[in-house]
Amino acid sequence: MQSVLNEILSLRNQKPLIVDYQNRNRYRLIAREDDGTRTAYCFSTPIYNLESRKLIDLSFGLENGEIYAVGSNTNITISDRVQMQNAEGTCFIDLPQNPTMKSVKEVQFGSGVIYATTNGVAIKACIKETGRFSFTFEVQQPFMNIRQNEKYFSLMREKFRPFVTFSCIGTLDSAGNLIAPAKMSYQKLSDRKYMLTISATSPIGSSVLFEGNLYENKLFQDTTVESLNPKENNAFGSTAFIGNTALFGLQWLYSRPDYSKISELMDKRINKVILHVPKYNKSNVEMNAFRVVARFCSFGSNWDNKIESGNIISSTTAEDGYQSVDLTSLVIDPRTRTITKSEGLILKPKVQNSGFSAVATGDSYYAPQILEVNYR
Repeated sequence: MQSVLNEILSLRNQKPLIVDYQNRNRYRLIAREDDGTRTAYCFSTPIYNLESRKLIDLSFGLENGEIYAVGSNTNITISDRVQMQNAEGTCFIDLPQNPTMKSVKEVQFGSGVIYATTNGVAIKACIKETGRFSFTFEVQQPFMNIRQNEKYFSLMREKFRPFVTFSCIGTLDSAGNLIAPAKMSYQKLSDRKYMLTISATSPIGSSVLFEGNLYENKLFQDTTVESLNPKENNAFGSTAFIGNTALFGLQWLYSRPDYSKISELMDKRINKVILHVPKYNKSNVEMNAFRVVARFCSFGSNWDNKIESGNIISSTTAEDGYQSVDLTSLVIDPRTRTITKSEGLILKPKVQNSGFSAVATGDSYYAPQILEVNYR
């Protein structure tokens, strides 16, 4: 994501944006429309800084020789290491080479690149020689519990709340296209220090892309489930490979909005609700969205115990870097036109064995999902 405003303008087909400055919700930006309605663009992560209440700009600055960025509740500084700090603590990421600021959007270290996310950093690392990239990181608080799989690694502040999460985005080819998943392994070096290794899963991969962020509560509670890892949950993984891959088999994404994050919309008269899911690869694989017949647990769901799907809601359309799905019939009461709490949805490939669509989950800070709600 280049910037919050650029993403919204893209979704609006560059239609002028008149911002409603009465908004006080950190997850959304509200546009005033010519017909008197409002459109709320609700992001899956907060897009305003907790202290300053300013819109995050996803850019780097330079001050006293130090590179910095500001996240939603985290200050990021880059010198010989990346430091992510907020009120709950600090995480230090060691870099193999000294960084230099190439532009406000990119910091380079050797052949690697660092990007700003909404509350941390994303790193593209070259893996041509070994097929993998390893780094160490350290936190202040010792003996934190670990929650992980091959897709992500989290140090937990509470049972269901991480302090920091590192998550694979994927394997990239020499042109920067995402062509396959990446996988993650870890080694505990001390009670505060860990080594993570991000490995490519394609022989033609030239780099891996992953993100590391301090935690903020999300607008969506979601998880992928997959046929080749039938007992694995993926509560904090930031990328879904919906469809078929050699690593995951058949993968689906379960998702449910946390309505407490958008409580101001609950009594509005709603015209339409569209979920925009950022798309990473160039595949034309489209998806169907289905109702969930019963409540699912984002922390406990897996392929073996997954909740069955109900009626189809609609199909996605793929354009401008997003898979977009109309959720109006799922979340709006047709009589009152107000939001009715649903049990959520499942995104599945529209055609079986047709490849995969790599998309951001609700846990991505690098490419947040966007819920577009038009109302009166």
